[in-house]
Order: sequence, then C-alpha cells, then structure tokens
Amino acid sequence: MESMASSYLLLADIFYVRLFMYIPPLCAIIMPLFFNPSFIPKLVYATMNHCRFAKSIAQIFLVLNRMSCVLVPTDYESLWRKLIPIVRFLTAFLPFCGTWNIWISRIYVFPVGGGFAMDYIKNVEWAALSLFQSIFVLTALFFTILCTSITLYKLIFLPDRMISAEKSLCFTSIFISGCFLIVGATQVAFVTCSVCRSFEYLYFMYMLSYYTFDAFNVGTAVVMILSNKQIRNSVFYWNLANGNGTASVSSAPVPVDSRVDNTLFVQRT
Repeated sequence: MESMASSYLLLADIFYVRLFMYIPPLCAIIMPLFFNPSFIPKLVYATMNHCRFAKSIAQIFLVLNRMSCVLVPTDYESLWRKLIPIVRFLTAFLPFCGTWNIWISRIYVFPVGGGFAMDYIKNVEWAALSLFQSIFVLTALFFTILCTSITLYKLIFLPDRMISAEKSLCFTSIFISGCFLIVGATQVAFVTCSVCRSFEYLYFMYMLSYYTFDAFNVGTAVVMILSNKQIRNSVFYWNLANGNGTASVSSAPVPVDSRVDNTLFVQRT
C-alpha cells in the first residue's frame, strides 16, 4: 500500500500540481475551477495529503514487520498473515484522522513559481494539517528508530552474524529516518514558528515543504534500490551479449528463501 500511495503522489504531482505550478499558460485553463467551490481540486488536494499520512502509517508497519521477522522468525509468516487485513484497514482509514478538516474546508489557490499552488481555509481553526502531519511523521520516525535499534541489536547477537545485513539495515534506517526528520521539521516549523507563516517567508516555506515531501515520497524506493543488490540488479543489470556493442537485459536471480532479504525488505501489505 505504501507503493500505491507513492505512485499516486508522483502522478498527481507530475500531471496536476507541478504542471500548473511551473507552466503559467495552463493557469488560465484551470483557474476557473477555483472561482467557485469545486470538487476536483479538493479531491486532488485531500487525497494527496491522505496518501502522505498513509505512507507514515505504512512505514510503522514496515519496521514492525522487519523487527518481527528477526525476533519471532518461526511465527513470522502466520502472524503477518493474520495481521495483513488489519494493516490494510488502518493504512487506508487512519489518515482521515489528519485530513478530515480538509474535506470540510474551502480549497483556494495562491501564486507561486510563476503558476499557482493549492491550500485550504481551515474550517476548524486548531486542526491544522501541518499539526497532524508532524504528529504522524514524528511517530513514524520514533517507531523507525526504536524498531531498527531492536532489530540491529538482535542481528548483532546472532550466532552467525550477518555483517552485510547489519550494514544494509543501518544505511536504510539512517536514510529513511533522515527523510522523515526533514519532513517533520518543516511541519513543526509551520505549527510553532509564526515568522515562518508570515508573507515574507511563506513562499520559501511552501517550496521547502514541497521538496521535503519529494524526498519523503521517493525515499523508500531509492534506499531499497541502493541497499539491495538483488533489486538493483533486476532494475539496472545490463550484460553485453557480444563484442559488437549489442546489449541484452538479464534477470538477476532472486532467492526463494533469503534470510537477509526477509529481514530487511519484507512488506506484505
């Protein structure tokens, strides 16, 4: 489900948000949708934020999945087979706890980068999106650090230490934690720093927020490719078939039952 949320965010960003932000001539086409309340902008804005919340929830279950694979390897399969329906339900519906105020509020546009971006007028003043986003992101960061520390501790004290697994786990944890940290920092700044919300710094803060969410959106995929040789080979592995420069794509073998792979990158959602 995390990959589904990331895919939707990428598509919505490319074909809607960034399109009208960076190509000003298109603004004249889409602007009338915002003169009066319209469901389309609200749907795009709300569902994008819904997916961002879902990614935080999915990250929590991902690190719990990884930790349980190391702590209870014998019961791991049966345990998560029972938990998968609950995980899917929570990942799909818990984000409404953070986006409910968007659904009942008015969406408007403001000029940015030669085009425009979307924001909302809060119907419930205290229920700021940045407040809920910072809670979800920092909670996911806490679970990531805690579960990864426990997993790494358990790996270190295994009878047969898996050094490569430990290195990959450390790299993965640091990279993903960094993504969550910068997103959480920008959202906390929106909540606590009144100067950051002033007109003078508003453009900078909005653009910073967009860029941090970009890293947040693609961070998981990037770190999996960088730290897992099997995935990297299956995506980028090219083998020269002969000396005349003709290239052919070769599939990298993936073990059916790999202890390292299950430990690091199992996500059954």
